[in-house]
Amino acid sequence: MTELTVLFFRHGIAVEREVFEGSDSDRPLTAKGEKKTQQIARRLLDLGIEAELILSSPLVRARQTAEILLEVGVAPDLMISDLLAPSGRLLDWLHWLSHWRQDHEGALIAVGHEPNLSHWTELLICGKALGHLQLKKAGIIGLLIPETDPLGNSQLFWLTPPKFLLNGSGLA
Repeated sequence: MTELTVLFFRHGIAVEREVFEGSDSDRPLTAKGEKKTQQIARRLLDLGIEAELILSSPLVRARQTAEILLEVGVAPDLMISDLLAPSGRLLDWLHWLSHWRQDHEGALIAVGHEPNLSHWTELLICGKALGHLQLKKAGIIGLLIPETDPLGNSQLFWLTPPKFLLNGSGLA
């Protein structure tokens, strides 16, 4: 059975809802969010982590995060999809993934939002959403997703808050 490497990447630090006057879907990354996302993207390259495609939510903060990953060179292609919007559903994304992986073997980075990414991870590794995982902004979850029957049968191999990818190990 072939497993696909998928990295769930939460968007970087965005302008807070309370201070942003536009629609929530238009909230951009802050300057700090852009800088940290760039640092994390470079760190991924330093670690030899690359993907074939970045799939991103259409919301501005996620798109900006995905564009930074693309510019740094973590993946050569970017696709925007409502599947990763806050209203996205895991089963719809898995249906898309099953078709995509027929022609692709490389890793996929999926840029999205909380609580979706954490809930989806729990469904994929445990078969149910328990509400125990939380993904920080610009944090990463790494999964190995089997070709068939991924719910409850996927493997978690990485759960990393951004501080562990910024300025060294983050253990100090």
